[in-house]
Amino acid sequence: MKNLLLKLPEFYFLVLIFLAGYTPAFSIAPFYIVLMIVLILQIIFKNKVSGLLIGGLIFFCNLFFLVALLSEFKEFTEFDIEAQKLLFVGFSVWIVNIIASGTMMYRYVKIKTRSSQMIKFN
Repeated sequence: MKNLLLKLPEFYFLVLIFLAGYTPAFSIAPFYIVLMIVLILQIIFKNKVSGLLIGGLIFFCNLFFLVALLSEFKEFTEFDIEAQKLLFVGFSVWIVNIIASGTMMYRYVKIKTRSSQMIKFN
């Protein structure tokens, strides 16, 4: 069960990238295709450095997402149902993304590198 939960973030982000880049009539923006290819390669090869880099980038992008969410919330003049929906959905997505990126970074921190992959300085 724990092993499955540690592998879930990459697939979650893969679905998220697909949904972000998809436009009707089954067209995907080229930038999102590149992001999906990078994530698929990460799922296949499980490189520690790129896994930490991808997880860290997603984490920092989500910090900008939080700032954008709060900025958008401040544009509401009163705390009505639309403002409540924005906060509830926005914070829900933000929390799931932060947990997924943290799980992804945790997974790749725990991976042990083989001695043949380590650089030795004599």
